[in-house]
Amino acid sequence: MPLITQRREGPAAAFFRQAPIISTLIFFAFITHPALPQTAAKTTGKADAKVTKPKEPEIKETLILKNGDTLTGQLMNSTGTEIKFKTELAGEVTVEWANVKELKSNREFAVVPKGVKNSRNSALIPQGAIKIGEKDVVVTPTSQEEKAKGPDVAKSETPSLATEVTTAQQIPTSKIAYILDDATYQKEIHRKIHWHDGWDGHIDTGSTTIRATQNSYLFMMNTHLERNIPTVPWLDPKLRTTVDFTWSIGQTTQPDVPTTKTNVYHVGAERDEYYSRRGYYLQMLSYDHNFAQGLILQQIYGAGVGITVIKTERREFDLTADLHYEKQKFNATADVSELNRNLIGSTLSEALTQKWGKITFDEKALADIAWNNASAFSASANGGVHMPIYKKLGFSVNIVDTFLNDPQVGYNKNSFQVSTGLSFTLH
Repeated sequence: MPLITQRREGPAAAFFRQAPIISTLIFFAFITHPALPQTAAKTTGKADAKVTKPKEPEIKETLILKNGDTLTGQLMNSTGTEIKFKTELAGEVTVEWANVKELKSNREFAVVPKGVKNSRNSALIPQGAIKIGEKDVVVTPTSQEEKAKGPDVAKSETPSLATEVTTAQQIPTSKIAYILDDATYQKEIHRKIHWHDGWDGHIDTGSTTIRATQNSYLFMMNTHLERNIPTVPWLDPKLRTTVDFTWSIGQTTQPDVPTTKTNVYHVGAERDEYYSRRGYYLQMLSYDHNFAQGLILQQIYGAGVGITVIKTERREFDLTADLHYEKQKFNATADVSELNRNLIGSTLSEALTQKWGKITFDEKALADIAWNNASAFSASANGGVHMPIYKKLGFSVNIVDTFLNDPQVGYNKNSFQVSTGLSFTLH
C-alpha cells in the first residue's frame, strides 16, 4: 500500500478545501443570473428613431399534409427523408417527407443535391421557388433573365455553369442532401469565420461536503468543447477542434486516522484537418494525473489519421489511430523509488455521439499500446448522458474508467469513477 502522511493544513490548503463550494456557487450564479438590461439611451426622440431597426417581415408558409392537416409557420430545413417546420403553436416539428403533399411559400430556397463536390459553388446549386411533391422537388428560378438569353447561350460551345440552374429542375428526394432558404445559403457561403464561431459542448459540475466527526468534500467537473468549421452540416467539413477536461478532487479527514485524498484529472485536445468528407489528419496531446494509481503525470504528443464512419443528424461514429511519444512519471512508495518511462506507442480509439431528441449520449474508448515496452499498456473509456431541464441547464451522468497494466508497486491497475450533477450547454 502507498505511504500516506497527514500534513498540517495551512491557509492555502484551507482555501482549496473550500474551493469546490465556491466554484459550485459561482457556476449556479452564472447559469441562473439574467442578462443585464441595456442602459436606456438618454437621447431625444430623433436619436431614438435613428437606432430603431426596421421590423423584418413575418414569414408565413403553409405545409399541407396528405391527411389534409395544414401547418402554418416557417420551413427551417429539410433532407430527402424529413422536413423540419416551425409552427406558430407547436414550435418546431419534424414531418416525414412521405406524409407531405405541398408547401406554399413566397421565399426562394437552395436545394443541395447529393454528390456535389463543392456546395459553395452556387452555380451548381439549384435556387428559386420550390414545389414539393411526394417523390421529388421542382426548383424554378424566380429571375427569368437567363431564360431570355437562352437562344444565345445555346449557340455557345461551352455554356457557363450558371446556365445549369436557370431552368426548372426536378430533383428526386433520394438525390437531395439538404434544403434551406436561399438567404441563409448565401449568408453561409460568404460568411467569415471568427475564432469564437462554431463552438459547442457542455460543462458538468457537482460537489459534496460533509462536516461531522468525519470531514470530507468532493468536487467534480467534466468539460467537453467542440468546434466545427464550417458551422453548417451541408458544407464539407474542414476543421474540427475538441478540448476535454475532467477533474475529480476530494479529501476525507478524521481524528487519529490518516487523511484520504482523491485527485484525478485529464486534459486533452485534438485538431482534425479533413482531406475528404469523411477522412482527416489529426494532431493530439493529453495530460493525465491519477493519485489513486500513483501516476504523477502522463504526457502524450502525437499525430495520426481518422475516419468518420457514420455521420447523420442524430449519430456520429469515428475511428482514429496515431503514433505518439509518451512520458509517464510515477511517485515513490515505501519500497520503490520514483519511476519514469519514455515510450513510443500508438493509440487506437473509437468515439460515438447519439441523440434521442434533446437527450445526448457521448462515449469514447481507447487502447494505448507502447511499442518499446509491452507491459506499459493502458486503456480508458468514458461516457455520459445529458438531459435538458430548463433551457441550457440540464442533468448529467458521467462514467470514467482508466486501466494501467503496470502501475507503481502497491497501487491498483484500475480506477473507476461515476458522477452525477448539473450541466450547462453552450447551445
